[in-house]
Amino acid sequence: SRMPQRAIGVKWLSVLPRERHLKVSLNPPAQALPLQPLNIPVKVAGLKAGEEAYVTLAAVDVGILNLTSYASPDPVKRYFGQRKLGVAMSDLYGKLIDGSLGQNGRLRTGGDGFDGMNSSGSAPTQKLLAFFSGPVRLDENGETEVSFDIPQFNGTARLIAVAWSKEGVGAAETEVSIREPIVVSASLPKFMAPGDKARLLLEIANTDAPAGSYALKIEGSENLELSSGAAPSAVDLEPGKKRTLSVPVAATTTGTAWARIRLSGTNDLSIVQEIAMRVRPAVLPVTRKLQVALAENGGKLTVDANLLTGSRMDGAKISISVARPSAFDVPSLLLQLDRYPYGCTEQITSKALPLLYAGDFSSGFPGLEVEAIKKKVQTAINSVLVNQSSAGGFSLWGTQGDDLWLSAYVTDFLTRAAEKGYDVPAQPLSQALNGLQNTLAYYNNLEENNAAIAYALYVLARNKLASAGDLRYYADAQLQSFRTPIARAQLASAMALYGDQQRAAQTFGSALRLAQQTNAQQSKLYTYGSKLRDASAMLALAVETRPQPAGVPEMTALVKSLRQADKYTSTQEQAWMLLAARAEGAANKAISLNVDGLAHAGAYARRVEGADLAAQPVQITNRSEEALEATVTTLAVPTEPPAPGGRGFTIKRSYYRMDGTETSVGEVKQNERFVVVVTAKQSVDLPTRLIITDLLPAGLEIDNPSIVKSADLASFKWLPETSPAHMEFRDDRFVAAFDRRTGGTAEFTVGYSVRAVTPGTFKHPAAHVEDMYRPELSARTATGWMNVVQPQ
Repeated sequence: SRMPQRAIGVKWLSVLPRERHLKVSLNPPAQALPLQPLNIPVKVAGLKAGEEAYVTLAAVDVGILNLTSYASPDPVKRYFGQRKLGVAMSDLYGKLIDGSLGQNGRLRTGGDGFDGMNSSGSAPTQKLLAFFSGPVRLDENGETEVSFDIPQFNGTARLIAVAWSKEGVGAAETEVSIREPIVVSASLPKFMAPGDKARLLLEIANTDAPAGSYALKIEGSENLELSSGAAPSAVDLEPGKKRTLSVPVAATTTGTAWARIRLSGTNDLSIVQEIAMRVRPAVLPVTRKLQVALAENGGKLTVDANLLTGSRMDGAKISISVARPSAFDVPSLLLQLDRYPYGCTEQITSKALPLLYAGDFSSGFPGLEVEAIKKKVQTAINSVLVNQSSAGGFSLWGTQGDDLWLSAYVTDFLTRAAEKGYDVPAQPLSQALNGLQNTLAYYNNLEENNAAIAYALYVLARNKLASAGDLRYYADAQLQSFRTPIARAQLASAMALYGDQQRAAQTFGSALRLAQQTNAQQSKLYTYGSKLRDASAMLALAVETRPQPAGVPEMTALVKSLRQADKYTSTQEQAWMLLAARAEGAANKAISLNVDGLAHAGAYARRVEGADLAAQPVQITNRSEEALEATVTTLAVPTEPPAPGGRGFTIKRSYYRMDGTETSVGEVKQNERFVVVVTAKQSVDLPTRLIITDLLPAGLEIDNPSIVKSADLASFKWLPETSPAHMEFRDDRFVAAFDRRTGGTAEFTVGYSVRAVTPGTFKHPAAHVEDMYRPELSARTATGWMNVVQPQ
């Protein structure tokens, strides 16, 4: 051979694992009762006299472990079990390659068959049982006792113990049956909507109790009506036998509904089982905004239930603000940001970014206490980092290639959060900044990427990582290539961070002049922008800059005029308007009000729940020497669903039997399966980031979380190929998102399979399609009813 050669010698090394093996024994009771402590004695043999040792103990529902075929830890096998020969080389010969002897690589492809999943476990319907003791020190005899407070639970728990000392390791496992003498199992639908009718199914099994008559009492929450007389007041139970009861129920208002079952008998036997479910509206909430002028020295406003005429009071949210006329209604903007239930990277960031500056507002953020704000921000930090790629960047749904503008936006949020003292892991933040630097090294096409380049430079400058020379070059020689106000404002702010105040002021002036042009170019879709967003961001950056540049009053007036022209706003517009609202600073300190009979100084902001407003209206009187503006924003579900139709889109939902024939689902049989096909057509010639939401009726359940292309659905080969950027299969809805960066009309078709699971009568909500960043472009289908009947 022409390559260097090695001579390798092998020496056998023997180990004696028996001396390192600790014998662990668990001695729990063979059977335990729920709602009582479970005491587990633990003994470890094989310890030397005086040797310090520890044990951990876990108690977990076997059903949970079966979901992944979980194998209990075995440290003896891990450390002393037989394994392959380990080889380590300390030279570099292995890095020498004789190219003449190589061959082309080949890729192996294929599915994994879901080998890692075991579908034998079913979804839990009761409180989960999963406890872990943490390290517990053993006494001088190698013994201890661990206790867990068992919740309401009927089933089998696996006890898993791991013991260790400096000299050895050991493990043990056993199972404990936890159940009442009489096992009461209750089930409700996973969710319902107000007006739905279903059933509470009870199974009462006498496993260990004597025969006899047992008193039965069933109670429900205020928003869950139980059919009176449907269940007997007593049940006769024989040993080893089971009784099944079905109680009709109806949901009335939104919120958490619960049913409580009490069974009592001889020998002080008392069993309580509680089951809960969510009642959610069958119609998506609608935002409405009302502005009222309050005359000086006595102008009045009463905010009461009349404001919600035509809307459901339960679950409604109302924000109230009183201030000088302004574009920045902080409570309303916060309320609107909360309406987005989907977790794309941009929306997570936009909802949390303004919360970093709650302390800058004299009235605070109504409805959000300091600790709640901290929790929301920290949760957002953790959530966006889940969507970070190995290169440090971010995409909208965490499944696509990195988006430079979005990566800069998220890194801006992480940087600001770190500045405010939040726990931002150093390594992901460093990766994000390195990703921006690396991308800028080859992202030099200002024609296409000027907005993203400007934002990345600003974020790097905020972290003292930008090149001052690059910033000066762009400001002096390439400023006209940055065609949006936000891009120029970000360049200006970056230069201000590096102390170049003259260029910063000039560039801010250029941004303002560009924003004031009626024909100014609007940010492209990939930057999530609009004229309102760009103007708001420009103002927010100017307010942060020290010294503050000239033109802030003109910027504020521009944002106000653009806000009045836009009925709908996106998360980007809402987030940047909240940041820009700091421009008004102390402007509202001289305001004097009377609220519900009490004096109030300064701007007023409050968030009220619909139920509270019905019980106690809010009375506001202006005691100031100047006229004020009150803004009341409601987020509520209409009592009557909106008519089908829309703007910019059309949408159609069809149901098919498994053989491919179209069908109606007004009445279906329990356990029948269907394929739902939703088709949205875009009629506007614009790039879009759209989201399709199909709310399920409570009687249906998504049967197989897969887009319709499964091997057993050969009858649906006619469905077109689709590539959603994101899909969700929730208990109560199906969601598909598409990211389309080119203009022109288009059609989007998605499908999924469902099964009728719960007998009853249910509202059938509409399917919706919406452009996430142009919310005025949306459409919906008709609503209806579905009746699920038991097969004869």
